[in-house]
Amino acid sequence: MNGIDYFKRAAELAERAARCSGHAEDNIALAAAAQTFATLALAAATADATAFKRQLARANGVEPSAPSSIDPAAFAAAYLD
Repeated sequence: MNGIDYFKRAAELAERAARCSGHAEDNIALAAAAQTFATLALAAATADATAFKRQLARANGVEPSAPSSIDPAAFAAAYLD
């Protein structure tokens, strides 16, 4: 699984937990599973943010944009003066 897959699974489990009218233990288990998958999605995004952004764009049917380069001197001049 990649970050997008973890995120989708977390969202699915959270929705099921919200709809579940059964036992409290079932809701807790679903919510805990959703949290676990959300944590894995965050870890995947943190581990490789650029790849995660590309996967997210492609999953939404959008062509990912090219990475931008930042001139450190221009950045420092704009924000540190």
